[in-house]
Amino acid sequence: MMAEEAELLRKSVREFAQKTIEPVSVKIEQDGLGAQAVGGLAAQGFLGARIPAEYGGSGLDEQGYLVVLEELARCSPSAAVRVLITNSLFTPLLLSSGKGVSVLGDVASGSLNASVAYAAALEGHGPASGLSVADSRVNGRLDYVLNADANVMIAPIAAPSEGLLLLRSGFGPAEDYPRLGFKGLRFAAIQVDSAEYERVSDLGSKQLMDAVSGMDLEIAALSLGIASGALAKAVEYSKARNTFEHPLKDYQPIAFGLSLLRAEEDLLRQFLYSDSLSSAQKTMARVKGLALARSATKQALQVHGGYGYFEDFGVEKFYRDAMALSILFGRSSKDLERLSEGVYGTKAGFL
Repeated sequence: MMAEEAELLRKSVREFAQKTIEPVSVKIEQDGLGAQAVGGLAAQGFLGARIPAEYGGSGLDEQGYLVVLEELARCSPSAAVRVLITNSLFTPLLLSSGKGVSVLGDVASGSLNASVAYAAALEGHGPASGLSVADSRVNGRLDYVLNADANVMIAPIAAPSEGLLLLRSGFGPAEDYPRLGFKGLRFAAIQVDSAEYERVSDLGSKQLMDAVSGMDLEIAALSLGIASGALAKAVEYSKARNTFEHPLKDYQPIAFGLSLLRAEEDLLRQFLYSDSLSSAQKTMARVKGLALARSATKQALQVHGGYGYFEDFGVEKFYRDAMALSILFGRSSKDLERLSEGVYGTKAGFL
């Protein structure tokens, strides 16, 4: 995508987010992504951003997709993660096998809500949950599923039998977890008892790990959007809020701190959208993006003081979601191992 086209897309996505997502952003945090928000994402082609046109999607290139993730995350990280799960996990897993692709058109239109039970790919996840297949039925429990309201899902088979299944029915939330981050998406354990499924891979958890590790630029873009949204609110608040007859922006710790973070934001954006990044540079973008999201949202919360903890100010969600993003998509030790291998040119940092 040419630079001019990318900026036109950015303007279009930001306008959509401000008109459609921002007015209901508090409601999304309280009640989840509703039909209005999901319908808007589908109508704009964002739910099918990376789904090829022949399957009913938008077929956006990588740069255009990163713009969509960043701009959505500036208003609602939950909406951006819904798009991420569909386009960076669910869709590639089906396209790589060529199986189950008939559902992609309905996923792009929003008539099907897709998710992936990828928790087995996360650090610290135990082997307790998983599915087993017997007598033409699949049964079991899947822990820690994000976007658990989905009605079509890719899930791993428990060891010793490896593989991924596409579940079309016979599953649903069994236990809700506290929504500490991405409150617009349901986070729950899923109970499965289904006869309507299709085996789409023989690789199982390894393929999930590769998929999560392969989202470097997407995670960097989402992190950048979270940081950008939080800093925009902090800068505006620091201009409007007065103490001792001066706006907060007049005080060095606030002005200098926010300005340094905005500089990091701009530098990361230039880096992220530059051409031909190496594998090591993509990992750098992911690691630095997650770090920036955490530091920027923490600073934005502090600038707002006690008001920052109220949902109506729209700041606390960025802080929570930055932390959730690091936990649910970061794989911190593995990411740093990959970064170290890129720096040293050989295996490093594993002891």
